[in-house]
Amino acid sequence: MALQQSLTAPKVSVHNGKAVTTSKDVADYFGKRHDNVLRAIDSLDCSANFHVLNFEEMFSSIEIGNGATRDSKIFTMTKDGFIFLVMGFTGKKAAAFKEAYIAEFNRMEEQLNGAVAVSGVTNEILLTLQDNKIISSRPIADNEYVASLDTLFEIARRADYLVIHKDDLIKKLAS
Repeated sequence: MALQQSLTAPKVSVHNGKAVTTSKDVADYFGKRHDNVLRAIDSLDCSANFHVLNFEEMFSSIEIGNGATRDSKIFTMTKDGFIFLVMGFTGKKAAAFKEAYIAEFNRMEEQLNGAVAVSGVTNEILLTLQDNKIISSRPIADNEYVASLDTLFEIARRADYLVIHKDDLIKKLAS
């Protein structure tokens, strides 16, 4: 596994002056069925007041085939609602997912609050992993290129470089 990994920025938008995401975007990003995310939101063990403030129920028209459509429930959620929801998600992808979303919400909040953007920095976040845990994150500058080890090796191979693991090289030299 790569020591550094760049995750696609989560879908976060501005709605009524607040950074928000949707239950559909959470489902798509996390690889869950949307109906399961809706069920998770409906069964959250939070107060009614918290739910009202952080989860707005809406309906979206979706295509179901042959040009037919139906209305589908979708939630718009605030940063607090999102964090409350995904704290129940588990696994390695959930950990990376949580950190990437938090970083994106923080970036958008800084932008909304008039923070000065650092010149040459993109909206992409570089996460540094150690033992499959995120140990740091930072914005990626415009002049930086981030790739997984597999992608880096493929680029090297296409440029006619020989890529071999050091252990394999030691075995070949020893024989």
